[in-house]
Amino acid sequence: MGMLWQNATPPLPPMRFAELYAAAVGRLADPAPVHRVGALHTLESLGQAHPAGRPAIVDVLCAYLRTPPPAGTTEDDPVRATAQQILAAHLRPGGPGFWPKMSLDLTGAILCDFDLSGCRIDGQLILDNAVLFGPAKFRRLIVGGAMGLRHATLHEHAWLERADFHGAFRAGWATFHADAWFGETNFAQGASFVGTTFGGHAWFAGCTSPARVDFAQAMFRRSAGFRGASLAEVGLAETTFVGPARVSRRGEAWNVASPGWTVVTDPDNEAVGQLQWFGRAELVEQTPA
Repeated sequence: MGMLWQNATPPLPPMRFAELYAAAVGRLADPAPVHRVGALHTLESLGQAHPAGRPAIVDVLCAYLRTPPPAGTTEDDPVRATAQQILAAHLRPGGPGFWPKMSLDLTGAILCDFDLSGCRIDGQLILDNAVLFGPAKFRRLIVGGAMGLRHATLHEHAWLERADFHGAFRAGWATFHADAWFGETNFAQGASFVGTTFGGHAWFAGCTSPARVDFAQAMFRRSAGFRGASLAEVGLAETTFVGPARVSRRGEAWNVASPGWTVVTDPDNEAVGQLQWFGRAELVEQTPA
């Protein structure tokens, strides 16, 4: 696959592109997995040769991943893995294979070992209601538009360290069954984790956001780490921490503060502490509908 874009090729005439595109899309319904894989590689080659057709090709790849795999079978796994790999290969900047100005709509998709590490998506990345099996890797991901993980289910560890989200980040009512790592991630327009369940460790150390990051009604079943985070405003209305929630000092104050919450200083280190609920119900800020 990596050889397809090493040599420049002249753009295809629009009519020829349309013919080849339609034929490849038709082969995605072929009962033989090998023919579907071939159709995906044909679409990839068409996108490399015809930049104007790339958004349509990306939409087809996403639509294929949004289609549920055959019930009770795993024969579709290599085909879906190929579609994921093609998307990732052309979303990593730095070479002639990069496709800029793309958006991904993977609403409700079933994904396995999804890896967008080091990718740049100039538009939106929507994974609302998606189900992710295996590790989900988004390290150093850059998203120019909105990022959606609402009601998504992530079964294994999720790695989002040092990611940069320029648009709104919405992960309300998502479920992270394992660890969720957001260390040094930037939420340029804030983030919503309203109602989100963190089944494993949740690591937000070193995160930055000039806007509100809302954890209202979120459930942290193990430890939560916010040390070194720089967040303009944090919402903790009806948030539950089953394990420790570690924060750190920022000047004379704590780096995470919210009505009704206080911090118990670590007896061995005055620079860190643990969030605890010490307020009254009327002190809790109202969560927007």
